[in-house]
Amino acid sequence: MDVQDYLVTLGVRPAELSGLKELPGGTKDRLTPLLLLAPWLATTPLSRALDKFEEAYPSRPYFIDVDTYYEVNDRPNDAKALWQRLAQRPADVEAWWELLAEYPNANPCLLMAQQPIDRAREQIAWARENSRTFCVRMNLAKVRRGSGIPEWMPMLVSELAAEGANDYAIMFEFGWVENPLLVAAEASGCTNSFFSAIPAEVPVVVSCTSFPTDFTSFDGIDVLGFTNRDLVAQVQQTTNLRVVYGDWGTTRPRRYGHASPPRNRIDYPTDISWVFARNQDNSVDFQEAAQRIVGSPHWSGRLGVWGEQCIEGTAAGQAFAIDSMRKMYAARINIHLHRQAFYGQLPPPEALDEEWSDDI
Repeated sequence: MDVQDYLVTLGVRPAELSGLKELPGGTKDRLTPLLLLAPWLATTPLSRALDKFEEAYPSRPYFIDVDTYYEVNDRPNDAKALWQRLAQRPADVEAWWELLAEYPNANPCLLMAQQPIDRAREQIAWARENSRTFCVRMNLAKVRRGSGIPEWMPMLVSELAAEGANDYAIMFEFGWVENPLLVAAEASGCTNSFFSAIPAEVPVVVSCTSFPTDFTSFDGIDVLGFTNRDLVAQVQQTTNLRVVYGDWGTTRPRRYGHASPPRNRIDYPTDISWVFARNQDNSVDFQEAAQRIVGSPHWSGRLGVWGEQCIEGTAAGQAFAIDSMRKMYAARINIHLHRQAFYGQLPPPEALDEEWSDDI
């Protein structure tokens, strides 16, 4: 599996899968998703989530881990029961293998929480026996902390380095952070402390998201920059390893509670910022918000992707344009994924190999 220069963490949620599905094939070829597995809505079995993802991202390899931010409600079914077995500490590794066996494009993250090193070795052996690569994903997020860095990690890394293995990726996941630059020192320290001896071609992904959790301060049209690219640049300066850009595709880890329904708005990603069109005091309709975006200096209008054409169509009052927040999220995700996959070298619309279609 050839890990691309953009690794995006995605959940099994409708807007994320819609935004991914509508990308041109050439864009999909330039990114590597890491799927956080949870039940697909209320359906069962758990494999239904994998089926939905592969409908959006067909015939291409991806990484997969268990979505530990997911919470089971009081309506049990087989999918939730299996997810619980995979999310428990230690995880039911045999159930993980049984699930992934039927999905040859799914490359597993090691389930490391409260596992001994022998179980990590067994998971690596399973991946290799089944022609998979694997990912050593360490969840360093402050909220809902995942596996972290097991105490046996130095031994495992030494073993991989001694055999010259390069059939894996390393990932430092920081979840939601207020500013990505705040984790630069920790990411650099972890990379140099544990992984300095691995082959230079092994990708080391540094991932987090700073997409806002509160929009009440935004009014009219506002711009918020994100610094994930600067984070990667800072880590690259401290190592000779291959440091790969990672983010959450303008999403955040799952949250639960009783928040009020969001007010209408239109979000528009640029290469290094997000543009928000909304009203602070009263709701705005999608057409007016889209007109603000299209009329702003931040508007490109030349991406040639579904999400941007959705916003353009909404501004023009076309039928089947953005008429719900879910569809707005999908359009935003679609644009962001395309921009980051082609960061610094966006192709002209005529170079894209597929027409978009409105099938959400």
